[in-house]
Amino acid sequence: MDKKKYAILFYVAINIVIIAVIGLLDPNLKDIGRAFKALKPYWVAGAATCMLMFWAMDALILRYSLAAIFKPWHFKGCMEVALIGQYYNAVTPFASGGQPAQVYYMSRFGIPAGYSTSVLIIKYLIYQVVLSAFCAIAFIFRADLIFSYPLVVVWISLIGFVINAGGVFLIYFLSLSRGFTRKIVLSVLNFFHRVRIVKDLEKWKVRMEEAVEDFHGSLCMFRGNYKGMALAAVLTAMQLIFYFSVTFFIYRAFDLKDSAWVDMIFVQSFLYLAVSYFPAPGAMGASEGGFYLFFQRFFPGHLIFAAMVLWRFMTYYLNIIVGGLVILARGIKDLSRT
Repeated sequence: MDKKKYAILFYVAINIVIIAVIGLLDPNLKDIGRAFKALKPYWVAGAATCMLMFWAMDALILRYSLAAIFKPWHFKGCMEVALIGQYYNAVTPFASGGQPAQVYYMSRFGIPAGYSTSVLIIKYLIYQVVLSAFCAIAFIFRADLIFSYPLVVVWISLIGFVINAGGVFLIYFLSLSRGFTRKIVLSVLNFFHRVRIVKDLEKWKVRMEEAVEDFHGSLCMFRGNYKGMALAAVLTAMQLIFYFSVTFFIYRAFDLKDSAWVDMIFVQSFLYLAVSYFPAPGAMGASEGGFYLFFQRFFPGHLIFAAMVLWRFMTYYLNIIVGGLVILARGIKDLSRT
């Protein structure tokens, strides 16, 4: 087993330990067995279906963006790349491994790095803009709900919002300035050459020059496609709604009915912003603690831990399990061809 697999197992083990510690500190841990026995299976299936639709929307956005700037690609391949991205996002700090892995796999499928990078950056930009819109709408229409939380919780979410918006503006600036982007890429390349990661510097310079040209050319094509951007934004909004709805389906699975779906969508968007820049893989620790902070008003004390465990399995471990199976299947398929 190589070092990467050991690291992934280590991260998963640490996350399980964190959940176990939270459970041991919860005075209602003794009720968890009864809570799981009382679950409504059709609502649990609904939560799983929301994750399936979350992945499907991710694949559709990828497929549509590729068709807009490169050429149409089959849905099965887009779904495979989407799940691979979700897997590597789950097991790397800051969810930083998903996009490089997707670029690598798409290059193996014959998609040039410049185009695949552009597609993923376009997806990221639209994703962050739509996520910010969710939070802005929550501030406008449900400020009473948001500010009813402790001030520290509100500030953590606001900091996440500012970082999120800053990242959008930075990438948009890079898309406008070809020269600045080229300087950054070449500086990174020179650094890798100095530390002997890159050996043939000239060959890589040519590749990176081509990638930068493809990147800016494809971004310019998409930037003028307002109809395409609007459609991608709608698909992204649907993707986030499916993801954020997982918590509501878990809520209903425990036969709870007093809280509105839209309130849980808004609160989930703030939880997502609050923990998304936590450096640990899967925002471990922050995600579990954040769920307690944000959703203790929706779930009674004897159910909050069980709800958190089920939510974490649906939104985190399913990405690892399903994405890992896709990567394993791809590896077996590649070996059978050699």
